[in-house]
Parts: sequence; structure tokens; C-alpha cells
Amino acid sequence: MGWEAGNDWAPSLLKAARYRDTDGQPSAVPVAADQREVTIEGLEPGRKYKFLLYGLLRGQHLGPVSVLGMTAPEEDMPAPSHLATEAPEPSEGPRLGALAVKDVSPDSLHLSWSVAQGPFDSFVVQYQSTGGEPQALLVGGDQNKVLVSGLEPSTSYKFFLYGLREGKRLGPVSAEGTTGPAPAGQTPGEPGPRLSHLSVTDVTTNSLRLSWEAPPEAFDSFLLRFGVPSLSTLELHPRPPLQRELTVPGTRRSAMLWDLSPGTLYTLTLYGLRGPHKADGIQGTARTLSPALERPRDLQFSEIGETSAKVSWMPPPSRVDSFKVSYQLADGGEPQSVQVDGRARTQKLEGLVPGARYGVTVVSVRGFEESEPLTGFLTTVPDGPTQLRALNLTEGSALLLWQPPQAPVDTYDIKVTAPGAPSLQDSAPGNAVDYPLQGLVLHTNYTATLHGLRGPNLTSPASITFTTGLEAPQDLEAKEVTPRTALLTWTTPQVPPTGYLLSFNTPGGQTQEILLPGGVTSHQLHGLFPSTLYSAWLRAMWDRSFTPPVSTSFTTGGLRIPFPRDCGEEMQNGVSTSRTTTIFLNGNRERPLNVFCDMETDGGGWLVFQRRMDGKTDFWRDWEDYARGFGNISEEFWLGNDALHSLTKAGDYSLRVDLRDGDEAVFAQYDSFQVDSADEYYRLHLEGYHGTAGDSMSYHSGSVFSARDRDPNNLLISCAVSYRGAWWYKNCHYANLNGLYGSTVDHQGVSWYYWKGFDFSVPFTEMKLRPRSYRPPGRGG
Repeated sequence: MGWEAGNDWAPSLLKAARYRDTDGQPSAVPVAADQREVTIEGLEPGRKYKFLLYGLLRGQHLGPVSVLGMTAPEEDMPAPSHLATEAPEPSEGPRLGALAVKDVSPDSLHLSWSVAQGPFDSFVVQYQSTGGEPQALLVGGDQNKVLVSGLEPSTSYKFFLYGLREGKRLGPVSAEGTTGPAPAGQTPGEPGPRLSHLSVTDVTTNSLRLSWEAPPEAFDSFLLRFGVPSLSTLELHPRPPLQRELTVPGTRRSAMLWDLSPGTLYTLTLYGLRGPHKADGIQGTARTLSPALERPRDLQFSEIGETSAKVSWMPPPSRVDSFKVSYQLADGGEPQSVQVDGRARTQKLEGLVPGARYGVTVVSVRGFEESEPLTGFLTTVPDGPTQLRALNLTEGSALLLWQPPQAPVDTYDIKVTAPGAPSLQDSAPGNAVDYPLQGLVLHTNYTATLHGLRGPNLTSPASITFTTGLEAPQDLEAKEVTPRTALLTWTTPQVPPTGYLLSFNTPGGQTQEILLPGGVTSHQLHGLFPSTLYSAWLRAMWDRSFTPPVSTSFTTGGLRIPFPRDCGEEMQNGVSTSRTTTIFLNGNRERPLNVFCDMETDGGGWLVFQRRMDGKTDFWRDWEDYARGFGNISEEFWLGNDALHSLTKAGDYSLRVDLRDGDEAVFAQYDSFQVDSADEYYRLHLEGYHGTAGDSMSYHSGSVFSARDRDPNNLLISCAVSYRGAWWYKNCHYANLNGLYGSTVDHQGVSWYYWKGFDFSVPFTEMKLRPRSYRPPGRGG
């Protein structure tokens, strides 16, 4: 497909060719602004397509222009160099006879033909309008004539007839005909009265009103033809249209069409008649309303628990695309919704509040249409105590500990049993969270069961099995203590436990717990704060039975900057090798962030926030993924737009981009780098380029960030979708470092235009920042 365009298109601008693929879905092919042709691949043989070409210029959507094209049949024969009035006679198979012209009028004529040997699936009549535009009419295989209308008076036309059979086009045969003279009072070439402003109103599921404008007394009558579209891009051999006609007096300017099919697109052609002749025509389309979408039926609930329930329903008789299941607390609350496939009949609701009444609705969805809701109510099971554990197991005692339910209880009922040992049954007040057990038998397996009571009702139970007489670990010590790490070691009991529970206090007053496997005798603590006193406790555990804890304390070492804000400050703590570490946003100990520091490039101090190296990490992601960050900071990753904003708003930072292709390495550095907040769509601000890679980023300064599911630029076809990335696109890019790794197609790769152009995907990239005021150690400042 080729086209012409003006010269005011920059290389970064975008055009797109759009069409419907073989499944009927809209498809688009992005085209660079300097292209004037494109090849559309992946089409089906013998099908007719309509292509639309759009242009984008300075943020404006231009066009479209359109063209029709039909792909060749799979075994199409070349057209004969000389067209004859009769087709060549093949040795076998169907063949056409003669084509004739009859019943000539000023603006129409009839074509009829014979079939020497048949049958054919359908026929195609082709001719050219007086303006040179190709025209085509599709005729059913059971017909042998057709009316060709909309012609010019006293004009000669040449018609070609092809027969279609099993995907092959046979023929053509041809005939010439001349239309009759213009009606009295109108000389050839003189425009007659015109029809205009064809409009549709009062549309229902089976009727509509058609209105138009025409000069007074210009026509004796009107002929209205309507039916379903005659050509389908989805059918190899489209069915002939089912046309209906309606004659309207020349004094009227509207007509009502009845007995139409619901939800159907109709083609409408209106002719103005003077006598029997068509003096003018106008066309349009209209679609009747779809019938009301029915709601689902037979709403039921099952598997109701404390925090979940299963919803089931029966679908309506009519087709649906999906169902929307919504639920909220019956006495008010934030509604939650989930969309499920139209074939689904059940959905599990999770995250419910125990002992609460919920209203649940299920709605049928088709396109943008939703049915009336099907509504029901369920009540979740009241919650009971959870996380029952047995602590401080000694020879004859233990401590039961549990997490209380969300809804308060009046009392707890406690029952402890063991084979061959006396059972125990007791109660505890409703505000209790533990219960001491005494007089237990050594080396005995006990089962404890705990219920809550609310009035006469019992909650769901919590239970545990534990063994008395278990031995605790010994000799807990802290070794190899650094400012941010410590190694804890211990001696295992004689009877190996199934695991350990390690607990230690944090500076914020919280206690952090870590579950460890039973075979270990040490554990490294990371992410500790410098110059801080820590206490740690270790319990041996058998399932949910725990020994009394052993404990130790230690103090971490000091640092020049205990909570560095970036890799520049981390360098001042004596770190000289590139590695992963923890910095603290704005120096706040409550906002740690794991990062990779490049301590070697150009004096070090660089905080790396993007890396591409092998294509193993998928960068074709949504807005939220880019906001939060993703990947492995030691391999391929994006640190996150929220983190970039927090870092750059706290000070003045420079940006460096390192690019490598084998032994070839270049860089681009910008003196000033800032990313705005999410409210500003992470808008980029850059200035002060120098380097060896060429300046491909300044073009993007001032641009907002866009991803495949969110484009604040509101372009018709978003740059992120066209170029398979997420970036500070303008319209569209000279750098695309989050593009499709390794791609050299349609400028979708990891590209840096002023180094390798659009058609090269850079194998290695790193984007990094550091304070503008940074001075490497030993260089002063």
C-alpha cells in the first residue's frame, strides 16, 4: 500500500495503517513518518479488506484516508492480455458464457449473462466510474443479472464479469454499454437537483425513521432500498444481500422502516426519481438496537467460611461476553468487583470479614452493555481464635498462646487431652491471649483445642498437638558483627527439631520473626542499622510446639553516614566496590531502599536505576509495574518511578547512560535530572548534555511517562503500544531503552538514535544517577 504526504513530517512522528484481521479484530501497523509505502502481511487469500491510514502531526490526529483491496486467490490465474466478450474455454470446470447490456436509462442499466458450464459460487461485476475509480458489485451464484445504478447520463461504460468458484476467479467476459440521455430540462453535464442530509432517528430494535432533504418539487417520488451489507471481509464468498424496497411520494421527506432485525447494521440507499428515471442518489448506514441483555438466574452460595464464600449462577439464554460479580457489606462499605469470563458459572469471594452480612450481585456484560443485577445475601462464619501455639515446653508445664478473633468473645473454652494421661478442661476470660498449663506428663503428646463463646454460640476452633519435655537450643552467640549485618550461631538439641523460630527487636520497637529449617545452626541478619543495640531470641520447634527461648544481645558497628541517601553518600562510608546495598530515601531510617551502586565508573557514586543485559526480564509491562519497579537489581531491572521521584526531589542529581555493544562503549551524561510525582505523570526534566553517545534524551525532556495501559498524551495510537516499551515518549522517540530487547523491527528495539539509529537494538544499557555536587574520594570537595 502506497500514499503521498507533505514534507513537514519529522522522523520521530508516527503514522499507522489500520484494518480488521481475519478474526474481525481491529489491527494496526505503525509506520514511520518518512515512509510512503507499507506491506501488510498475514492476510487471507481471496478476501476483501478496507485499510485506513492515519497521520499524527504535532499531537493532532489527521485523516484517515482509505482504500479497498482484495487479496488474490491461492491459485489465481494471470489475467488475459486481451479481454474478449467470451471467456477462454478451459478443458474442464465451470466457464462463463456471454455478457449483455439491456434496459438502459440515464443513470442505470441491466447486465445479464449466461453460464456455459457451471455452477459458480458467486459473480463479480467490475467497471470504472467517470472519475476513474474502480467499482465492484458482488452477485450470488444463483443469479444471472444485476442492475448497475448511479451512472452518468450519455456515458459509455465497459463492464467485466468474473465467476468465483472454490476460491478461484474465472473469466472475465466483457461488454460495453452507454447510458441514456439526461432527462428533459437537464443538459448533459448540468447538475440536477441533489439529495442531502440523510439522517436516522427513532431507532428501536426493529424499526427506524429515515429523513432527508431535497428541493421542493425536484422529484416525482423516492425509491428507498435497504438491506444488510453485501460484502463481508470475513467471508471468502460473501452472501448476496437481501434487499428490500420502499417507494415514497415526492412530497415527503421521511419514511419509517419496519420489521427489521435487532442489533443489525443496514445499508440505506435513497434515489430521487423523475418519472421512472433515477435523477440522484444518496447512501448511508444505520444499526438497530440490540435487545435488552438478560440478567443471570438462580444465584446460590456455598462453601461459606470466615473470610471466603463460593457464588454460583446460571447464565441467561442470550450470549454474554462476561459476568461482573460485586459484593459489599450489607450495612455499607466499599464495593468490590471482579470480572469473569462469559463461560464461568462460579466465583470464589475472598478477603471477607468474619461474621458479617454481605450483599452480592451478578451482572451480565456484553460489550459496553450491562444487564439488571441478580442480587442475594450471605453471612460469613464468625471468626474464632487463630495461631494457637504451645510455648516454654518444660518437663511438666507449657504456655498456650493465641491470636484473638476480630470480633470480641465472652469467654474461651479450653480442652487438653492425651492418651493415657488425665484430660484438662477449663475456661479463660474473653480478653485473654494465653493460658498456662501445669501438671503435664513428661514426653507425652497432647492435643489442645480452643473455642470462643459469644452468648450461646461457639466460634470456629483452633487446635494444636505438642510434646512435653523438649530440649531447647544452646549457646546462642552473635559473631562477625558489622554496621549492617550479624551472624548468629547456636548448638542444636540432642533431638533435632523440625525448625527454629528466630526473633529479634527492631529500632522501631517492633519484633521481627524468622522461621528457619531444623538442620541449620547459624543465620546471617541483614539490613541492620549501624550503632544500634539488638536483642535476639531462638526457640526450637516441633510443628507448632516451641521450647523456651535462649537469647543474646549485640551492638552493630558505626558508619560515617549511618543512613546514606544515595550511592554518593555510601561511597563516603568506605564502600569502593560495586554491589547491592541499602540506602534510605531522604535519609529517613524508616524508608530503606535496596539499590545497586556503581562505585567504579567515572569515580563511582552512581545509583543504577535501569539495566538491560540479556533480555531475560520482560519490560513490556503496565503503568503500576513501572511505578513500583521490577526485576533483579543485580541483573535486569527498573528501580521504579516512585523511587526516582523521591530521590530526585530531595536534591540536585546528574544522569548518566552507559551503552555497550561488544567492545564498543559510549555514554551520555546530563548535568541535571529530575522526575516529577505520579500526579504529574512522572514528567522528565533534563539539561546539560555531554558524552560520546550523542544526545538522544534531550528530545524527551518535558515529556510525561507513558506505558501500554496508560498514555497521558492521549494519542490515537499510543507510542508505548507502537514501540513496545514504557518511556518518556514525546511523539514518539529518539531513545527507547525500555523497548523490546533484541528487536530490529519498526523501531521497537532498545534504541539510541544518535548512536546506532532506530534499527539497532543495544545489547547493554545502564541508567544511573548521582548528586551533581559529588566529588570522588581523594579529589577534594
